[in-house]
Amino acid sequence: MATFKSDLATGQTAKVDNRVDGRLLAGKVRQANATVTLAGSEVSGDVIELVTIPSDALLDLSQSFVVAEDAGTSFTCKLGTPSSDALATGLDFSSAGVVQMGVNSLYTVPAGEEKIILTVTAASGVTADATLRVCLSYIDRN
Repeated sequence: MATFKSDLATGQTAKVDNRVDGRLLAGKVRQANATVTLAGSEVSGDVIELVTIPSDALLDLSQSFVVAEDAGTSFTCKLGTPSSDALATGLDFSSAGVVQMGVNSLYTVPAGEEKIILTVTAASGVTADATLRVCLSYIDRN
């Protein structure tokens, strides 16, 4: 049988003391918690700026979620950056509860794309003062 190695195992094998760059072994896992209070006048196409996270961070969408109050008759969004608004789509906040990002992937945040946004895709009967608490998990590799 063959033995395959990850980048970390390969790096450790190449070193006499088995040590690789500490940032590769123990990046800082962080959570950005942004709270959005809806105005009630949101419409499709509106952008909600959530947070700016460091470039080269790994956004872990499988560990990210939104705790939502009932946001209205219809209120859906997609998560993204200014140039890529499809990191997580179909996020439905029309009823109260926890909404998982539903994506099992890591997204490396490129330089210039550090701003994380929600783009409203559908909105009707939006509830003024309803809140969305967005929890974004990421690994800070700097």
